[in-house]
Amino acid sequence: MSTIKRMIAAVVLAGAAGSVATLAAAGPASAMPRGPQPVSNRLTAVKANTASWVNIYWRTDRPVCDAKVAVDGGREVRVSYPGLRRTTTFTTGDTLRPGRTAATPIRVSPVARRSGVVVLRASMSYTDCGRHARTQWTRANLTLPVIRQIGGFPGNHRPGHH
Repeated sequence: MSTIKRMIAAVVLAGAAGSVATLAAAGPASAMPRGPQPVSNRLTAVKANTASWVNIYWRTDRPVCDAKVAVDGGREVRVSYPGLRRTTTFTTGDTLRPGRTAATPIRVSPVARRSGVVVLRASMSYTDCGRHARTQWTRANLTLPVIRQIGGFPGNHRPGHH
């Protein structure tokens, strides 16, 4: 290999190594959630065509006050909240402190003909608990596994019919 080709290869390798080092250094810092985020994007599995209560668990890295959560299930899931309200809040009130976890209950009624996973869109409005705090928003997509009950009642099977 000629000297010029070796020098070009060395410069390209050095540039690639620098890019990887930059990405590795920026990766964890940019991946850190800011404000309230769901602990998991996967909710508890529910039966199709049955109303069920599920909890969305939240955590935060900063104080959260005046939290209100609304969830959109689209055409596939009807969503309602405790007390026939238009939104829900944490079971412990409308605040969440850093390092704590809190749940927001929602009632889901999936309209499904088969088993599958439905995406729900959760939006939380909140403030940072400051004196002149302005409303902030966070949004998250949540997955709701829906299980279709097959057959009739348990034990209602006849020999030879599966």
